[in-house]
Amino acid sequence: MLKHVSAPDHVIALSLEGKLTSEDIQQYRITFERKLKEHVNVGVYVDLTRLSDMSRNALIEGAKADMELFSHAHQLGRCALVSDKEWPQTMASVAQQLFPALDMKVFSPDQTKEALSWAADTTGASAGKDASIRFIHTSKDNVLAFEIDGVMSSEEMPGVIKKLEDFFAGQHKVRLLNRMKHFGGFDPSILMQSGLFSMKLSAMEKVERYAVVGAPGWMRKIIDTMNPFFPDIDMQTFPADREHEAWAWLEAEPVK
Repeated sequence: MLKHVSAPDHVIALSLEGKLTSEDIQQYRITFERKLKEHVNVGVYVDLTRLSDMSRNALIEGAKADMELFSHAHQLGRCALVSDKEWPQTMASVAQQLFPALDMKVFSPDQTKEALSWAADTTGASAGKDASIRFIHTSKDNVLAFEIDGVMSSEEMPGVIKKLEDFFAGQHKVRLLNRMKHFGGFDPSILMQSGLFSMKLSAMEKVERYAVVGAPGWMRKIIDTMNPFFPDIDMQTFPADREHEAWAWLEAEPVK
């Protein structure tokens, strides 16, 4: 069940109680769409203390709705979560790694007033850095390499998607190397760009080996967890000081 909480009008303030359903998610979507239309800056407050369960459809639809909300990161200020459980803190940590423009914080159940007040202060929104994705020339036609240094921006993604689409179209099976010099997250609006989904489908069909160099610890754990779900793609992570092993595994070399 989803309940609205009394709060300043620019704050999306909700309490999730009992079992959450897909109908609740639809109400959540209607609420944040209205708030985004009516206000330049919007805060978010969600009390998870009495949430006991979510239907499968609610989980899927909720994730989609969150991505839609995060795609408006330029309007979002602070997101306060109230909970006595551990998983919201994990979720908040991962979200801030992925979406550095979001300011997210978890409060205990006895801090509801403090949490609401903090979420209502939209002056504390953080700003992301300019993105930087650079492609690296390789010694093999079927090996594509790129370096990420900073925050990936929506402005550069059409060019990146076109580069990947052209590469996939010209090869039967490919290998990728992702050098993460500094991963600062990405602009959530990237998720809404046309061409991204079809490009990912092509990647799932054609990529046979994917080497990730220099990924932070939390990302390595995600990759290791997700690897079994993609049996046709062999993904491996390498520390930055062992990049030469990644190139050897791909059977290619960088070309200056």
